[in-house]
Amino acid sequence: MKSSLQHPLTLLLVGLILGGGLVHTGWLLRDPGKAEDPDAPPARENRVSRSSSGTRSSGKESITDKARALAAKDPREAWRQSLEITNFSERTAFLAGLMREWGKMDPLAALEMAGTLPAGRLKQEACGAACSGWAAKDPAAAAAWATAHLTGPLAGESFGFIALEWAGSDPAGAAEWVSSLPNGALSDGATRAVIGAWAGTDPQAAVQWIESFSDPERKTSALNTLVADWCAQSPDEAAKWVDGRKGEPQAAELAESLIGAWGAQDPLAASQWVMTLDGESQVSGAATLLALWASSDPKVAAEWAAQFPAGETRSQAIPEIAETWAATEPEKAVAWTLGLPDSPEQRQALDDALRTWTVVAPQSISSWVDQQPPGEATDHLRAVTAGTLVESQPQDALAMVTQITDRAARENALAKLLNRWGKGDPAAARSWVAGASLPPAVSERLKIPQGGQP
Repeated sequence: MKSSLQHPLTLLLVGLILGGGLVHTGWLLRDPGKAEDPDAPPARENRVSRSSSGTRSSGKESITDKARALAAKDPREAWRQSLEITNFSERTAFLAGLMREWGKMDPLAALEMAGTLPAGRLKQEACGAACSGWAAKDPAAAAAWATAHLTGPLAGESFGFIALEWAGSDPAGAAEWVSSLPNGALSDGATRAVIGAWAGTDPQAAVQWIESFSDPERKTSALNTLVADWCAQSPDEAAKWVDGRKGEPQAAELAESLIGAWGAQDPLAASQWVMTLDGESQVSGAATLLALWASSDPKVAAEWAAQFPAGETRSQAIPEIAETWAATEPEKAVAWTLGLPDSPEQRQALDDALRTWTVVAPQSISSWVDQQPPGEATDHLRAVTAGTLVESQPQDALAMVTQITDRAARENALAKLLNRWGKGDPAAARSWVAGASLPPAVSERLKIPQGGQP
């Protein structure tokens, strides 16, 4: 079964967190006295929660505020003090406040000083913060300077800061400038900033702008970002728009993006929309949603999956939830699978849950299996568990299969284990076989390589 970690949703999430340093520093740069707009889109805040730091540290905010105050009085003295800060994280926070304030007052001087820093993250943050301060006063001038003077990662970082500032008050103007930038990584952060601003005020304007992109990959990526940001504002409207794109080349990816965002904020509402999808879209959508839902409320996600009628959606969803759930609550996940009606997906779900449990907690699953009543069902539990355990603890796996009560099943499991062990460590497997009294039915099936042979 395809792991949820290989799901296309992963690509979306990676795309959303690119430029995390930019957005995280963007929070540090927010004016402390500036009133919050109750209607402002929370999309940027959502992305901040997925930034490299994960949270907005009150300690860093205090450092940034101190830097702002110092910069307002004497930016060069504040710069001198920044050189004395040895902690990289604290120095970055200090420079964020300092360079933004300096950028408002004398951007060229601030940028000249930022240019003296060695190449790397600190220089990018300092330059971006100075451009952000400049853009707060005159975004067009900041954009013109950055376009003319910056290249490479330094340009991409600063473009993102400028667009983030500009788009907050004039997304159309910011979009026009971003459209003049070269396609690719240099414009990625700036593009996301414009989309994030428009998603909360005029998502249709964002759609029209994105449709003008000539690069198909950039267009698809931007539409995916828009859907995720739009969903944070109005999931029903975003869903209606995605429904209207059915049959288009990007339809499947847009549905995945919507489910990924919606499932993270309201999986129950997202589940109702997923069931309106058709065919493969419903199958992949349910898998995406379950992977998210199981991380927050696996029991409810499992109840939803168990209600699916027979078909491809159910056959993939039941094992998906079992595997995901078992990573955090393996015994509950296995108990759930055992309570499902017998079916191919129930058996697959049980095996997936057992394998996951064996990886995350091998000792507890061994104890649990030993407590089960003897019989065919427990024989199967031992065979599946040992099949995973052999990769890391071959001796324990072999001991487990020797407890299988049915002779044919025991010999079959033993032969499979020894052959798998032999592929990874033939010398150890041969040594074990040499000291064991194996039934002829097992010995005849052994294919352990000799020496260095494949």
